[in-house]
Amino acid sequence: MVRTQHEFAGVDTVYLAVGGAVLAIVWLAFAFAVVRYRAGRHGVARPTKDHNLLEIGIASVIALIVAGLVTVTFTANASETENHDPIRFRVDVLAYKWGWQFTYPSLPGAVDRTTDTAPPVLHVPANQTVEITLRTQDVTHAFWVPSVKYKQDAWTGATRRFRLVFPPGEHLSGHCAQYCGLRHSDMVFTVRAMGPAEFRAWSARARGRTP
Repeated sequence: MVRTQHEFAGVDTVYLAVGGAVLAIVWLAFAFAVVRYRAGRHGVARPTKDHNLLEIGIASVIALIVAGLVTVTFTANASETENHDPIRFRVDVLAYKWGWQFTYPSLPGAVDRTTDTAPPVLHVPANQTVEITLRTQDVTHAFWVPSVKYKQDAWTGATRRFRLVFPPGEHLSGHCAQYCGLRHSDMVFTVRAMGPAEFRAWSARARGRTP
């Protein structure tokens, strides 16, 4: 299953560790330079010398670190996108200025859409593979659910399909993560990821039948 919050939690850990190490090295080098070369200790400044081997070594270490970060990132991204689990539910998402519309191919007529008074609710089964088809009606938007650590851009004239697994919860917040105009901040929604019994009851109501 595509549990992006787990995949990218590992990426965050690696980046934080590398960033912390780099920060420590920079501060130690700065402190060493302040103490070692403080004013008045060595008299007149002298021209520096080239240290080609040292510079090549530093560049090589940086290149290895970058290669490692790229490998970790692309590995996590591949784990996220390569999902072969059966699709349990499908959602069509339409982004527009300035709101969202969620429709469900298996539930004709069921629509969750932004209104003048409230953001829409995206209904999905919890812990199940959900395929989302994302389109935009006008400018570029971005579908972002922080709790699952996933963002996908919606480009004009393009259709994006991706699969996600949502943890159980009724208040998973979603946002547009691409600035899209005056009311960009209004483009919010809530994800309601339901357990099996609750999802069956909601599906029955959405079809107009008594659960």
